[in-house]
Amino acid sequence: MAISRVALLCLVSACAGARQTVRTVPSLTLRSATGEVVTLESLTQKADATVLVFWSAGCPCVRRYQARVEALRSRPRVQVLAVSSNAGESFDDVLRVANERGVTVPLYRDDTGAIAALVNARSTPTAAVLDRTGAVRFTGWVDNERDVGADDREPWLERALDGVLGGSSFAARTPTWGCTITRHLFTPEPQHCSAVH
Repeated sequence: MAISRVALLCLVSACAGARQTVRTVPSLTLRSATGEVVTLESLTQKADATVLVFWSAGCPCVRRYQARVEALRSRPRVQVLAVSSNAGESFDDVLRVANERGVTVPLYRDDTGAIAALVNARSTPTAAVLDRTGAVRFTGWVDNERDVGADDREPWLERALDGVLGGSSFAARTPTWGCTITRHLFTPEPQHCSAVH
């Protein structure tokens, strides 16, 4: 029953555009670094906009975007959370690597991959923005800047946050690249950077 509700929410979210009003499923849970189990709904109620950044210890794209993701934490009314959904990585390994890199964004484990499925995240470091009601308002990448300092940077995530917080228009879905999020039904694949449109 829960899986079919998640699939339905994903379908409606994909069709609803920038003004999505689909609520998240309250029973979907995440596990914190300390082992506490929390609902996604309880997390989204803590800020006007919640950014979920899907994180992998083995993805070079995640590492390349680390500073940009960390910088988002200074935005008022926004909370940024990292989510580990890869079936092929243990949460202990993810936490160890994050600690070694000095990651300050709180990390959570999506044990079943249901959160990734809810927001249609298929690669790391895909970002999703949920508003305070739990509606998925944006899914995509931080920006289009494959090379740091490129002149044609499109700040997709920043525009989505401005839209959610201030009512301006923004794209609800942007292209994603990165490392595939492995699912429990398949043998984990090697991590590599590639386009995932």
